[in-house]
Amino acid sequence: MNRKGIANFCQKSINFGFYSITLFSAISISATQIALSIILLSWIALMLVEKRIIFARIPLNYPFLIYFCIVIIAALLGADFSHSAKAIHKFWIAMIFFAMLTFIEDIRMVRRLIYILLIVTSITSIYGVLQHIFPGLDIARPEGRKVVQWTAEGGVASTGFFDHHMTFGGFLLLIFSLSFSLSLSRVQQIIKNKQFFPLHTTLPTILIFAGLISSMTRNAWMGSIFAVIFIVILKVKRKIIAFSVIGSIFLFLTAYCLLPTAYSLQSPFLNRFKSIFTISTNIERFYIWKSTIDMIIEHPLGVGMDNYSKAIKDYRGKYNHKFSAGSDAHAHNTILTQAAEHGIVGLSAFLWIWIIFFKEGVRLYLSLLHTPHSTLRTSIVLGGLGAVAGFHVAGMFENNFGDAEVATMMWFIMGLVFLMRKINPNNTDYNLKLNNL
Repeated sequence: MNRKGIANFCQKSINFGFYSITLFSAISISATQIALSIILLSWIALMLVEKRIIFARIPLNYPFLIYFCIVIIAALLGADFSHSAKAIHKFWIAMIFFAMLTFIEDIRMVRRLIYILLIVTSITSIYGVLQHIFPGLDIARPEGRKVVQWTAEGGVASTGFFDHHMTFGGFLLLIFSLSFSLSLSRVQQIIKNKQFFPLHTTLPTILIFAGLISSMTRNAWMGSIFAVIFIVILKVKRKIIAFSVIGSIFLFLTAYCLLPTAYSLQSPFLNRFKSIFTISTNIERFYIWKSTIDMIIEHPLGVGMDNYSKAIKDYRGKYNHKFSAGSDAHAHNTILTQAAEHGIVGLSAFLWIWIIFFKEGVRLYLSLLHTPHSTLRTSIVLGGLGAVAGFHVAGMFENNFGDAEVATMMWFIMGLVFLMRKINPNNTDYNLKLNNL
């Protein structure tokens, strides 16, 4: 096989890896990571064959590189460098973002990837709903290893094919936001053209929403609510925003008037939602956050990646509270976890990544609004922005950035957003190019 043949084989292997990620991300983290390994190995092989560095040049390159360097420095200065060194490899899942921007150039491929993702996630969501209805349903694990998670408010928290209901909910939050944006765009077209309303355009959104509810994951619910509001506000015309605000106020007042009645109901879903606003239910989170802040004050440079659970023990003793098992894994807040492990400087670099992402993403969205025949691109960008925004809102109550399954999909959706700049033929702002070094 000549060099050209090897290069073509590597490109096909990379494409195969992308399709495999969308196929398995909702089912198996192991299969997803194997697919990512295929992409990275094929990428390296392609660079060796072509004897050049192949890497997309994007605004996030330097922020992420600086953040990664600070993570390493914090690990060197942290509580246990050897332990942190073993954990740093977890950042490799971010390479899916850079791989997408380096190799995907066809909007048709993007469309196929999204379709596969929506179909598989819809099926997984149905399975999650069935898990909630039939406690103990777990076809992915043998007897003795089946996962059944009951909430304190009653009802089964569905896990899908994941090990924890928060992972399931966090994953569905991201896909739901993207699907909602695509469905909203389609609905607007149908109303504008007075077409018959086809169910298949909204069915994945409905199914994924049902799976999200069955996960009983409160932080994912909060993130989804924020994502929907974010998408609707940017999607509708400005003159409609006033009506939306008035409608929201009306719904709030109605809910407030009905609150006494609502509190008398005993639905597991309602009880779970009400617990979001119950201090006694969330008191442990406040103790966790307070003890984490105490640790950050004494360790402004961070304790090193994955050293949180080792260092936090010294700061919990002064609180007269019996912490639940496993509550010391992280700060149950992405921002606090970043500051605790990587220091204030590391947190600043971390926030820099998202400031650049949203700055470029919103600018891209506004430019696409004035670009002909860009409905799909616009919906993908808006859905991706809403998904990542919802991800960070959920991260106020959980360290979802440290959840491999959820973070992998987050990086994938970020890639979809930036791809719409690369694929946009009318873009004159800047082009994503391959560096030949």
